[in-house]
Amino acid sequence: MYSQILATTLLISFIVIANQCAATGGTTTPTTTTTATVTTTAAPTTTVATACATCTVDQIIITTGNDGDSPPLTDEGVDANGCATITYTCERTPQVATDVVLITYYSDNENPRDVGTENGVGTANVVMNCVDGNWVKDGIVINEVECQIIT
Repeated sequence: MYSQILATTLLISFIVIANQCAATGGTTTPTTTTTATVTTTAAPTTTVATACATCTVDQIIITTGNDGDSPPLTDEGVDANGCATITYTCERTPQVATDVVLITYYSDNENPRDVGTENGVGTANVVMNCVDGNWVKDGIVINEVECQIIT
């Protein structure tokens, strides 16, 4: 009788062990994961001023000494493309609405030198853009401005 119980117990143990092996059994292939680290180095950048941003207020001569001459107000700026602009405004301080105001601009590259005039009553202004390191108005390089107020 003991031998039957022992045989039955051994058989049950064998089945339990075999069942556990079957649940985790099967063939598997080991998986290898490789991780690579890539290091990149960006080249240093150098900011170079474009030719349209290199103009200075010193490039324009302000003419004075003639009847009615007055130094204009100067406002330097930058347009949407990052290029320098300069605006000369001629008006009396305080502004007189009845004054006739003239801004004449000159170019050493043209003959005659006076290449344009902006006029107004009370105030007048002219806007120039920096192109290739030169102040330009209507495609002409400008290097002198005169503001006259006629009362």
